[in-house]
Amino acid sequence: MLWRMTLHYLDVMLMDSVYKLNGERSISAVYHLFKGKKSSQTIQDASLFQLSKYFGCYPGFTRDQLNRSTIKLDEKHYIKKTGETFIVTDAGQQMLNQHFSEKPMPAYFHGAKYHDKAKVLWMRLSLLVQVLSHHLAGSHQYVPIQRDVSVQSWTKSFLKQHHEKNMLSEELHHELEKLLSRISDQEALIFVYSLTSNERIGRTYQQMAEWLKEDVWYVYLLFWNVLHYFIHAAQKGEAQLMQKLVGDLEFKRVLTTSTHKTLELVQKGFDIDQIAHIRSLKKATIEDHIVELSIHEPSFSIEPYVSEEQQQAIHAVARELQTNKMKLIKEKLEHPFTYFQIRLALTRMVKANG
Repeated sequence: MLWRMTLHYLDVMLMDSVYKLNGERSISAVYHLFKGKKSSQTIQDASLFQLSKYFGCYPGFTRDQLNRSTIKLDEKHYIKKTGETFIVTDAGQQMLNQHFSEKPMPAYFHGAKYHDKAKVLWMRLSLLVQVLSHHLAGSHQYVPIQRDVSVQSWTKSFLKQHHEKNMLSEELHHELEKLLSRISDQEALIFVYSLTSNERIGRTYQQMAEWLKEDVWYVYLLFWNVLHYFIHAAQKGEAQLMQKLVGDLEFKRVLTTSTHKTLELVQKGFDIDQIAHIRSLKKATIEDHIVELSIHEPSFSIEPYVSEEQQQAIHAVARELQTNKMKLIKEKLEHPFTYFQIRLALTRMVKANG
């Protein structure tokens, strides 16, 4: 079958994830990572194994695609099964290095930081471009490219604030031209031809890939990289219109709703056992929340749970063993530590190392 022969960028991303997980998580962890599952475990894994850029990178990822990719990589001997999980072979590592040297991950692509916001930005921006394009052409009969009622409502409200649509069109054109000049010609081309105007319908990823003779998954990444860059530029104050397009979106760190509730109780001075009792949750669940907070809240102190001295002892063993496997680290440590303390120390160590 053709899908078993061709190696796509999606397969490379999956293999890179398996490589970073290093046999410490099942292949399902990659599935939840790509989908952007907002569970404490997936959020922790993204940080602990330095896979945050892949978090939510492909919300439409299916189990069938996961299985096909896994079978393909296994048949090519790039990964191999060890117990309940997979590891990358030497041949796989060589292929990864070669593939990323030829086609590096796009510079601004970061699922955990941008993908939810980029989706909204794209819906607003693409509809705005379509509306302004038809306005300039004097055309009033067309089907909106975005059917989402909230997006249409936002666009109408935005346009009401800008009475001079011709001037807004010029400003948007100028800003997009400036932003697109800072990225590759290929990325700019993919973005521009994805837009729908009064003259043409935007191309799909598949149409773009066939046109450019490029891997469809790489086209997908490059397209979203452009939007991630737009948000990056807006946050740095380098794109005024983009700032307006995303200004009302929340850019808080990824926290589950349940973790927010735990944070409120921590801030009131309750300990883990008390919080578990108040919330009628297992102690382990509250510990998951504490680890999540240590990852995403810079001001959150973990020292009430694991002291600075204890953290250093755990870091030293992790570095010595070159692993994040908590069981191995726990066995090697001279003093008794809980898995909770080891997890906290490891996530903070990874965060400190960028």
